[in-house]
Amino acid sequence: MVKPWARVMAVSTQAARAEQRVATSDFILWTEGIVKRFGGVVALDGVSVRIPRKRITLLIGPNGSGKTTLVNVISGFYAPDAGKVIYEGKDITGKPPHLIARMGIIRTFQIPKPFLNLTVLENLLAANPPGSYENPYLAWVSKRRWIRVEDEAVERAFKILKLLGLDKEWDQRATALSGAGLKLLEVGRALMSGARLMIMDEPAAGVNPAKAHEIFSTLTRLRDEHGITFFIIEHRIDIAAKYVDYAYAMHLGRVISEGPPEKVLHDPRVIESYIGG
Repeated sequence: MVKPWARVMAVSTQAARAEQRVATSDFILWTEGIVKRFGGVVALDGVSVRIPRKRITLLIGPNGSGKTTLVNVISGFYAPDAGKVIYEGKDITGKPPHLIARMGIIRTFQIPKPFLNLTVLENLLAANPPGSYENPYLAWVSKRRWIRVEDEAVERAFKILKLLGLDKEWDQRATALSGAGLKLLEVGRALMSGARLMIMDEPAAGVNPAKAHEIFSTLTRLRDEHGITFFIIEHRIDIAAKYVDYAYAMHLGRVISEGPPEKVLHDPRVIESYIGG
């Protein structure tokens, strides 16, 4: 016979789990107590963050605070010494970068790394996910299907270029683009790869303020119209803060503040970390 208190505990446990599922469904990715050491240096000391779905989340902190290390752990470049990375409810901790990218987590870098000798359009096509049509035998026996798939990829690439304002430069080499254009080309390649969560390292770095605002305006449009989630490291906080939905601040390997950007930027602990760090 099941005792009444046991039934109550079971119902409470089920309710708590249901509430947790509802809560976590609002987040596309989260980390739990990430620890990363390099010899005697603790780069990440129990870092837990949650990335809201279809939002832009900002990560700030002085140099050496652990921001890039956290991104390297999330994107699979580093395996953590402890903790978990959860994406869409699945544990992806320690998975290699290429598998994480296939899941829809695409990372861009502070210094864009396009194929410089390819055109803008070709750079996007190179990022198109591989399919069975790339098998030489299948392409030969099903030429019509291969052509159709190629045409669809080109059409999709042009739509992305137009969305980013790069459609008029489609036939130019990547070397002809401005610094801001190269940043947007990186975004285009990520979209072409099927990005659902885009992790960006300083998208405004090396770009004049007007172009930086254009980049962030484009990101907000991708968020609002296409449901892309962004997790962004940025040092030009004065620009980024106007566009982001949520913010985290790190210092010495720990999260020291989180919340709406204005709250985080005015947090005395954050101000002190920059002045003293």
